[in-house]
Amino acid sequence: MKGYIVSILIVGLALGGMGLGTFAWFTDTETLENNVIATGNVDLKAWTENCWKEAPLKVENLVPSKNSWTPAGTINLQNVGTVPLKWKAYFVKADGNLITDENLQFRFKKVSLLNSMPEPDVTTAGMETTGVGIDSLFPGFSKVYTWADISNADTTKLNSDNFGGAMYDFNPFTRTLSVEVKLDENAGNDYADETVTFNVIFIATQTDNPGWEETSPTV
Repeated sequence: MKGYIVSILIVGLALGGMGLGTFAWFTDTETLENNVIATGNVDLKAWTENCWKEAPLKVENLVPSKNSWTPAGTINLQNVGTVPLKWKAYFVKADGNLITDENLQFRFKKVSLLNSMPEPDVTTAGMETTGVGIDSLFPGFSKVYTWADISNADTTKLNSDNFGGAMYDFNPFTRTLSVEVKLDENAGNDYADETVTFNVIFIATQTDNPGWEETSPTV
């Protein structure tokens, strides 16, 4: 028993000596301070204009027509965040009794801020590419949308899969969409003397979000 205790003491002293020995080596410590990790953000700014003034979309005296479209105003979009984004928009009825079936029709066209003419299909780094996203969705007023096409957040056909990035802090990328409305010629007296008030809701996320499936139609 004594031998066993002595052995334990000898091992303990040996380990203690090893521990003490490590303090005999030269060591040094350096600290690098003020290191930062900053996250970016998705920030889509949207506003409407009517008759060249900031105002809600508005159509008055809409009547059934075969080919006549009535301007409702413009929707302006601006990516003021730090990363490229994709967005989708949908209409939500807030008030009114106007029937919102297939006889109430919409079309959208992207226009230039400089001359209010259709923008050319130009491939620009950091912006859209011809044939994808909003360029294929809004090539002109050829595509007609019904209320059902644009009133459901999950299935809305108003979306873009790439909306630039904030290329310059003083001049973020801007897109303007012209909106026109038509009441189909098949609309009868049930549509007369009625109104509908609606909100346009935009949702945006970063372009590489895998949980957001693009639903933009190919036009």
